[in-house]
Amino acid sequence: MARLLWTTGVLLVTLGLAARAFGWDALLWLPEAAMRAVEADPATYGLVALGLVLMVLAWLIRRWRGQG
Repeated sequence: MARLLWTTGVLLVTLGLAARAFGWDALLWLPEAAMRAVEADPATYGLVALGLVLMVLAWLIRRWRGQG
């Protein structure tokens, strides 16, 4: 749990410093582009999302069983 909190903290600090250096507009273009791509071809990105969900589920199962 401590490792997850540390990683989240590092991510937030990095995001804050990047927002300060480059501005939020520059950082938010990627999520906007991703949303437009999903709207243009939802079936493909639905499969990608399902694959990501399965990967996270596999990671959680491994971690729960103590193998990771």
